[in-house]
Amino acid sequence: MKLSSALYGLMATATVSAFVPSAPFARRSASSSSSALQMTVLKPTTGRSQLDPSVIDRYSALPYPSDKILAEYVWIDADGNCRSKTRTLPPSKAASLESLPKWNFDGSSTGQAPGDDSEVILKPCRIFKDPFRPRHDKLSNILVMCDTCTPAGVPLPSNTRAVGKYHDFTSG
Repeated sequence: MKLSSALYGLMATATVSAFVPSAPFARRSASSSSSALQMTVLKPTTGRSQLDPSVIDRYSALPYPSDKILAEYVWIDADGNCRSKTRTLPPSKAASLESLPKWNFDGSSTGQAPGDDSEVILKPCRIFKDPFRPRHDKLSNILVMCDTCTPAGVPLPSNTRAVGKYHDFTSG
């Protein structure tokens, strides 16, 4: 019992210390009764590194694998917001719409399907060269515009482009 309590205490301390930066560790003053390290907690906002151009440039300069491309599948959710997710593919899969694989996601998280039957299929409809992730080799990353469908292939009601495309406006 004592061993498990000690291990639990050690794990809790290790977990907390994982969120404390190494620089703010400071020894307590000599008047302190303990020689333990005093830790300071990070502030909620620690800077604006996500906007730092040098950080962006560093990661943008990393080379892409020569045998893979990034395909960003883009669709509209139930609220009309743009959603996307990225897939790594061999370049041969991006040669045409027919060769691009369909993909799926949990539609309950985007308001496009109920929780008990939430699989939504992303059906590629159009391919564009990705202007946001350019490459300096002969390959191009791509943006894949998608329709959202049920697993049976029926367009979702929120997929207004597909609903309009497949609706026969000549019959009442």
